[in-house]
Amino acid sequence: MAVSGRHRGFYYNHDSAQLEVKHDGTTLQIFKKDNHHKIETNSDTKNVRINSRSYTQTSGDASGVQIKPNQTVATAGITGLEVSPRFAAGIAGTNLVGIKCDPVLKGGSGGNLSGGVTGIQVNLDFSISDSRVITGDVSAFETFLAIPSGNTYSGSVAVMRVRTVNIKAWDVFLNFDDANTGACTVSTTSITSGTNTTHRLKCLVGSTTFYLMGVAAA
Repeated sequence: MAVSGRHRGFYYNHDSAQLEVKHDGTTLQIFKKDNHHKIETNSDTKNVRINSRSYTQTSGDASGVQIKPNQTVATAGITGLEVSPRFAAGIAGTNLVGIKCDPVLKGGSGGNLSGGVTGIQVNLDFSISDSRVITGDVSAFETFLAIPSGNTYSGSVAVMRVRTVNIKAWDVFLNFDDANTGACTVSTTSITSGTNTTHRLKCLVGSTTFYLMGVAAA
C-alpha cells in the first residue's frame, strides 16, 4: 500500500490540513477534521457498495449496515438516515425513486425460511420505564406532499400504490395479528338504518374510482 506521494496512495495536504486518497492524480477520498466525510465514485455508472458480499455464518442474524447516532446533549433533533435524490433544475429524466427496498429469494429447491419476509420493518422502540412528554404525534409512517399544482401529472398522485402482481396475488390488503391492536378493535354495535357516512377514503382500482365509507363513532 502506497503511503504519501501526490499521484497514488495517501497524501497529506498541509495547506488544507486534510488527508487525501489519490489514484493517478485523481482525488478519491478526503478526510478532514470538522468537515463532512464524502464517499463519492468517479463514474456515474458506479455506486458505493457496503457489505455486498457473501455471508457464511451458520447461526444468528447478520446485519449489513448499522447506523445508530446517539444524541447526548439537549435540545437538538436527530435524523438517522436522510436520502434525497434529485434532478437539477431543467433536467429531464425517467424515474425518481427515494428508497428502493428489494428483498430477494433466489430460485431453486430447498432453503426454507422458518420466519417471514418483510420489505420494511418499522419498530417504535421506547423504554418501558420512559416517562417523557411527547408533544407531537407518534407515527410509524408519515408522508407530506409538497408538489406544485402547475405540473402536469399524467398518472395519479396517491399516498400508496399497489402495483399489478407478477404471479401470485395478495391475500389481503391489511393483516392484523388480532382484533385488539388499537388500530383494529372488536365492536358488535350495528349501524342504525339510515345512518349517513361521515368520511370516506378515495381509492382507484385500474381506472375506476371507489370509496371506503366511514361512520363517526357513536
